[in-house]
Amino acid sequence: MDEIELLVNETFKHFDSNFGEGREMMEPMSIEDMEGYSQEEIPQEENNEFPEGPGLIYHVQKATSVFVVRTFVSQNIREDYIQILERPENYPSLRLLEGGIEDLAHRLKFFMVEESSQAEIIHDQIHNRRFPMREEMMCNISDPGFSWWLTKKQKGFQISFTMSVASEDIIKLGPLGDRELAIRNFQSLESLVTSAGIEMNIQNETNRVQFNDCEEFILEELKDVFEFGVITDTMTDLFRILSKQTNDVSSLQTTWFYLQELAAMRRFWIQIQFDLNS
Repeated sequence: MDEIELLVNETFKHFDSNFGEGREMMEPMSIEDMEGYSQEEIPQEENNEFPEGPGLIYHVQKATSVFVVRTFVSQNIREDYIQILERPENYPSLRLLEGGIEDLAHRLKFFMVEESSQAEIIHDQIHNRRFPMREEMMCNISDPGFSWWLTKKQKGFQISFTMSVASEDIIKLGPLGDRELAIRNFQSLESLVTSAGIEMNIQNETNRVQFNDCEEFILEELKDVFEFGVITDTMTDLFRILSKQTNDVSSLQTTWFYLQELAAMRRFWIQIQFDLNS
């Protein structure tokens, strides 16, 4: 079992053990949902099993050292998935026919989101980009790679936007978005939380952000967002409390939507890792 497969398996175990109850209230799609909607387990003739909500329909093209994710934003996964299988030539951006006409249903996959805007953001970040299979073997100062990296520490954790130091404690999170946008939202989160009398300290350094001296529950909630793409009821309740205590409603909403988008991006990348190893 390689490092990526181990991470995916541990993700599933962590989710089952920590978030098994009440997951229907979580934001917006659980890892169990991803497994439950695996195309390999759904006979294609049972069209009613496909979700009718928004999401991404995608095709992963693998080569020896790189892979490309071809994505299509869908408002109704069931309708679009069936149409693409029936007329793949009408969707050239997915490049399905480059692998032949056999086994199209196995190669065509989908990912659910709660809001279509999340699918748009993932599409803008991922579609048609080439990613190395072993990014950690190629990263250096001149080519820092595309991923964010999480390093757990004794009293906090660190998010790096480049792979500057390799260690056993570092976790590759994938391409989670723009660094400057992330920093602005992290600073906004810190301001909102501290204004409510909850201890939180975020230190912005070159190409990394340190989350230190925070209330322990805040640290755990944020680590679950970054590591597993999970927003729990506790985080949701925290934002409900903040909404009653702040006059800056616009900043609160922007930060909340950003965390939702970040979580969706992380869950999608976990699914891509699973696809690459299946």
